[in-house]
Amino acid sequence: MIQRSYLVPEDLAAWNERSAHLAVAVGTEEIGSALSALLKIVVEFDAIFLATFRRDAPPAVAYFVGTREPGKRYQDGPYLLDPFYAHFLNRGSDGCYRLSDLAPDGFRRSEYFSTYYGGLNIGDELGLLVGADPQSCAHVSIVRRPGATGFTRRDCKWLNAGAPIAREAMRRINATLAPPTRHQSVVHDSLQHAYQNFGTSVLTVREHEVTQLLLRGHSAKAIARSLLIATETVRNHLKRIYSKLGVTSQAELFALFFRVLEQVEPGFAGDPLTQLR
Repeated sequence: MIQRSYLVPEDLAAWNERSAHLAVAVGTEEIGSALSALLKIVVEFDAIFLATFRRDAPPAVAYFVGTREPGKRYQDGPYLLDPFYAHFLNRGSDGCYRLSDLAPDGFRRSEYFSTYYGGLNIGDELGLLVGADPQSCAHVSIVRRPGATGFTRRDCKWLNAGAPIAREAMRRINATLAPPTRHQSVVHDSLQHAYQNFGTSVLTVREHEVTQLLLRGHSAKAIARSLLIATETVRNHLKRIYSKLGVTSQAELFALFFRVLEQVEPGFAGDPLTQLR
């Protein structure tokens, strides 16, 4: 990795050599490996994850290396709570972002971070979002292990500088992937509806709002700020939510949410709890 604020001939030579390797790489695995080697010249990281976010289908995961095999596939539901995916879905701008730039207050203490990020042995994440077309966006995610130094804004600037070459690499990868099928689009819509309607059959409108924010990693204080209510009011809502859903903690709520996602059938648009029960 380059430790200085300027390039010396040796650094430039390494960048050019790995760029040349990337230029002639063929196939997803080889392109992903070549891009990873290139980016490591400017930013230190332990693992890389390449995906394409889509508005009409689950993300297409093209390549990942260095992380554990996820216990639950990213495309099967965890992407719904991903801060980087939410930024894309809300038409956020392209660029490089630290996890702390996009995640809500309390995210690192949330059950989603503990269960999903922890399960993948991820301590911090830096994501580069590069628009491909109005309906999709390339996501180049690099991560560091728990206990490692977190990513800095300087790291973000270096990764962002590699956006043009990352865009080309992802374009070539996407060219090898099959377009989303009708079935994938229907599944995506069903998962989106399941998330949006989770608990609506038993919760009040306000309780449902609190639940949505809690699933996305907001703390009680962050929920209070978002909804312009007192923190104690949020805690009272949580007591009623847990009681109505038959859980006793955020961990159990999170487990229930992903359990009901597994029961969702393509085309279903109501509260997924009704299918579980």
